[in-house]
Amino acid sequence: MLAFRRVLTLGIALASLLVTREEAQAAPCGRVRFVAVYDSHGLTAFGDRLDGWLLAQKEAEVESYTLGGASTEWLITAKVSLRGYHYHSCDKAPILARARLPERKLRAPAIDELLAPPGTYEKQVVLVGLGSNMPGEPSLQAGNVEQTIRRIKSHPNTVCVWIGPPSMRKWSPAFGDKVYAMLRAGIKAAEDDPKAPPACHLVDSRKLSSYPDGGDGWHYGFFPAGIEAATKWADGVTGEVEKILRTGTPAQATLAKNEGNTQHPPFWTKSR
Repeated sequence: MLAFRRVLTLGIALASLLVTREEAQAAPCGRVRFVAVYDSHGLTAFGDRLDGWLLAQKEAEVESYTLGGASTEWLITAKVSLRGYHYHSCDKAPILARARLPERKLRAPAIDELLAPPGTYEKQVVLVGLGSNMPGEPSLQAGNVEQTIRRIKSHPNTVCVWIGPPSMRKWSPAFGDKVYAMLRAGIKAAEDDPKAPPACHLVDSRKLSSYPDGGDGWHYGFFPAGIEAATKWADGVTGEVEKILRTGTPAQATLAKNEGNTQHPPFWTKSR
């Protein structure tokens, strides 16, 4: 009997240790969770710069997925990229420079995998940088955008920001207009209440970028002018994201009648 009790006590102790380890692994390492999903533009200095900015936010936890070839449906179908990169600040590892990334396969996360359960963080901010890979008619992709945004907005205390494609030499202005019309249509379709805030904020990267001389006409590659242009584009995007977070009103906040919203949302903190 004594031996049985000792074995039982040891088993309980080991079980408690396992639970503790699992909880530790699942525990957040920041108050605000930033999640970014990039297509192949994230394989350039743009991805380096944007990830670095997110990581510099006070008490932020950052997880980013870079998926070469990704299109608007990838967060629904969880396709596999032949050249991907996953970064999570909780791993305590530095961000790898995109110029030196090894080629490796990476499956796109589904939305429910991407976002944490309610109550885990004070706020989650999702940055979706998809839309540059447009097979066929862009308008056919609006349904994918709508489905993605609906899944994101189903998670409470989550801010959605869609980062549209930048200026590219291989795109005519007319085609770029079609792509952005598709993105706006998908966002609008996900909005159930016209008086509510946007289901997802759209950042028009064409206004923040200029494709440099050289390159393949598509990517802001690793040549001096390409790196400079990618950095400038990223800085423009972070400026827009900062505006969105500063002016956004938390869903749970209720202002008194005629009371101005002069305070920043509680989830927003300045860069270090």
